[in-house]
Amino acid sequence: VTLVLLLGLKDCPNLVLLILETEMKKTLSPSPLAVFFLAAIFAVLGVVPSIAQDDAQRKSELGVRQRLIELKMLELENKLTVIAEKLREKEPKRAELLVAAYQQSKEKLISKKMAEASELLDQGKLPEAEKVVDEVIQNLEALVRLLTGNTEQTQSKKEEMKQLEKWKKSIEERLKEEKEQKAESEKVANPEDAVKKLEAQIAKLKALIGKQKDVIKATEDNANEGLNALDKVADKQFEVRKATEDLKNEISGDNVKKDSEMGTDTPKDPKDGEPKDGEPKDGEPKDGEPKDGKSGEGEPKDGEPKDGEGKSGEGEPKEGEGKSGEGESGEGESGEGKSGEGKSGESKPKKPEPPKPGQEALEKAQKHQEKAEEKLGSGKPEDAKRQEEAAEKELEKALAEIEKEKRRIESLPEEVLDQMAEKQRRTRDKTLDLIEEMKKAPKPKEEEGEEAGAKSGQQAGQQGMEKAAESMKEAADDLAEDNPEEAKKKQAKAEQELEEALEEIEDRISQLRKETREEKLARLEARFREMLDRQKVASVMTIELDDKRTNLGELSRRDNVIMLRLGNEELEISELGQQAYDLLLEDGTSIVFPEVVQELRLDLATAAEALQEERTDQYTQLVQSEIEITIQDLIDALKKAQQEGGGGNSGGGGGGDQPLLKKSAELKMLRLQQLRLNRRTKKIEKIRGTEDLEEIISKESKQAADLQQKIIEMTEGIMEKEAGG
Repeated sequence: VTLVLLLGLKDCPNLVLLILETEMKKTLSPSPLAVFFLAAIFAVLGVVPSIAQDDAQRKSELGVRQRLIELKMLELENKLTVIAEKLREKEPKRAELLVAAYQQSKEKLISKKMAEASELLDQGKLPEAEKVVDEVIQNLEALVRLLTGNTEQTQSKKEEMKQLEKWKKSIEERLKEEKEQKAESEKVANPEDAVKKLEAQIAKLKALIGKQKDVIKATEDNANEGLNALDKVADKQFEVRKATEDLKNEISGDNVKKDSEMGTDTPKDPKDGEPKDGEPKDGEPKDGEPKDGKSGEGEPKDGEPKDGEGKSGEGEPKEGEGKSGEGESGEGESGEGKSGEGKSGESKPKKPEPPKPGQEALEKAQKHQEKAEEKLGSGKPEDAKRQEEAAEKELEKALAEIEKEKRRIESLPEEVLDQMAEKQRRTRDKTLDLIEEMKKAPKPKEEEGEEAGAKSGQQAGQQGMEKAAESMKEAADDLAEDNPEEAKKKQAKAEQELEEALEEIEDRISQLRKETREEKLARLEARFREMLDRQKVASVMTIELDDKRTNLGELSRRDNVIMLRLGNEELEISELGQQAYDLLLEDGTSIVFPEVVQELRLDLATAAEALQEERTDQYTQLVQSEIEITIQDLIDALKKAQQEGGGGNSGGGGGGDQPLLKKSAELKMLRLQQLRLNRRTKKIEKIRGTEDLEEIISKESKQAADLQQKIIEMTEGIMEKEAGG
């Protein structure tokens, strides 16, 4: 259990500190290994959250806390030798293990590096200190592996996600290369067809350039003729833009498919070979479904944008809302096994698609044409003309690229297939290098119910990569044997296998994100429940002491001691709140919750101060009551967040950090904070004029004003985050 705590909870360490302390107290005669595990983990957990915070108020504490950990490590090293000596006769193997751990600790200079971290922290050099602490953590993990006999290094979920993101990027690069090579094989296999397509595109482009020039002339002629005349020119520009978009979609095979699914205009030559680039995506409807409006349950694309503009964000609003954000965040995907809907709606559009000659220039031309329409509609002919001329330049650039590609294909050298075979082998070599890296990487911890990454001890995506490498080898052999038609088939197979590997990695990343999020929410809820249980007891005892004072006139010495203990209890509850705050800060995706916890800690400090001053009056009870309500609000919000699942308010797929709590949860908590402030203001107003409370009420009024300002700032922060996201 302790090993799991060390390796699995390293990313949110403060939440287990109290558990560790309790367990150490419970263990009256711990085994040597248990002593080592607990002390090692305590050493690790004591540092990480401190370094993760850049709060100036806590800087002064960091060096002190690090020194305490250093002392614990020195004490642990001494205990290792002492216990080893006692076990030498009865349990020689365990004794040898402890001695080996002591020697390894000294060789790795663990205590010395802890001292070095202390110095750096005292100097406020947090980044340098963090590097040293990371090294200490790795050395402590190595000691745990030595003592448990587990020589195979494992990873935390955070480390595994980072590694998977790296592999994902590498596979995307190989996939892009394979798509390019497949397209080249198709051209080399049928050069006459390729030249015909390019000639058709050139003819269309020349016609487009002529029409764009006509629009420019019309703009010049009607510059002083008023809005009605300029509107007619804008209509002409619109027609040219639509033709530009159609040609761009014809050149880009994948875009043709997307447009047809959405019911938009399609090029006149939809069968000119280009859609074959999307072979791995076969099985998606091309013609029938969009026309009759049955594009499928998982694709709410029909009836959305009717132009090419809708492509860039197709389905975003409806998928995100219709599936509780699962499509966007990627977290909902793995929650129900392999929810294919989430994958098809999200990961496929992100697959890299190499641009064809002229494609990017046409996209830019289309944007300039669109801006020209806007300027014409606003009665700004000069601005419109500049955009129209920029569009013409991009069209000329696209024409030059396509003509260059036509000349290249017409003059392919005899050794082109050998060159292509060599290029294919280089892509395969890179693929094999990645497979080797996967084999050497630490294996992910297999948990009950896990699928991705647990197949025969392989990494997620590894099997697909191995198959793709074999298909690449066969494609290279076919090219070397002057058989580009067969090579194209093998390359299409390799492309599909790479996409499957990529999808498997994305599923694994989504699964890890979901699990990490659920664990964090569960730990936060457990921490707040403990705080609430202890606060309820403290609140009841405060009321009892106040009743005694009211009825008896004074309290006994025993009651005064109890009151002081209650003050200390409030401080201990506040420390639990600090641990929850540390976790929220480490997550870094919530705006409101950390501020609420900080306000809660201020209230706990206020209650502690009042009890230490032997005050059990209405004000103290009011503060304690508000503490309970706030903690309960936090628990309710976390419970609802766990029930609702994925946090889908930020970019999805396999990349990017996902929010711990949805925006709706943040807004609800913000509303509760405002209601809490309103309620507390009314209660303070009721006790205004009470003897001995004027100074406290004045202080409370200032705090209320500060809290109101914070609520305003949090609201602005959410709005800025939404605008930026």
